[in-house]
Amino acid sequence: MYNALLEMRLHFTLLLGLAVTLAGGCATESEVRQADTTPRTQAKKSQHKGWATGEVAGDDRDMGMEMSVGYLDEHSVDRAIRPHERAMAACFTRAGQARQYLSGQIVMRFVVSATGATSDVQVIKNGLGSYPVESCLVLQARQIVFPAPEGRRSTDFEYSMNFTSTGERAVIPWSGEEMARHLYGISSDLANCGDIGGSDVDVIAYVEPGGAIGSVGFASQGTLDPTAAICAMALMRKIRISDAPTSHSSVVLRATFPMTLAFERPVGDTHKLSKRSKRR
Repeated sequence: MYNALLEMRLHFTLLLGLAVTLAGGCATESEVRQADTTPRTQAKKSQHKGWATGEVAGDDRDMGMEMSVGYLDEHSVDRAIRPHERAMAACFTRAGQARQYLSGQIVMRFVVSATGATSDVQVIKNGLGSYPVESCLVLQARQIVFPAPEGRRSTDFEYSMNFTSTGERAVIPWSGEEMARHLYGISSDLANCGDIGGSDVDVIAYVEPGGAIGSVGFASQGTLDPTAAICAMALMRKIRISDAPTSHSSVVLRATFPMTLAFERPVGDTHKLSKRSKRR
């Protein structure tokens, strides 16, 4: 049985429960592309280890308005996503042993074309930090086909999932600047991987006991390049941070920082940055 539970709802509707067997889920309404200042209610978190909850976010203020973008009915969104729930939930298994400590929310933006095809999916917010999970979710999400939006125009909405670890290891936050400082030594190699995303890219990294980087994830407002992301993740996971504050304890450190910070020479470091890294 999958170790992830999927549940979807809209921020202004009641929460809809799901059985442990993933028997049912109900999304609500797609979000048209428009500035949204309405606070979103958080999805109800499961009390079971290793499960995930999800939600579709929308803005009811746009209901019934004639927009320059398309509109998808909430029930249509639900019907389209429901057959893919199991596959998306199963993506959490891609985290491997990191499921012992990985927890957090992933927010994806679905971009739906005028024909109803999912033209793009972006991980715009990432509180988890596992690129294998993130890339799996994007791959599964891109296979979803929706009904053609009303007005025959493209539209978009946000879909979020909250993952819960097995709880075997505690996680505490660590300085992103300090984490990036340890990556500066491989900045040339990271530059050789190429641009991960067209927009600014944030890195989420975990330092396991002993100093090894056990999991790496990315978030961006743009589409990520899979080849560059895999390359960068592999390089980062080769780093061992022996002087991490908890390198000799059972606690895992979590750091978040902009990718560009890994290419900035740390204060007091006289080592010259390569020309290739400078161009980055």
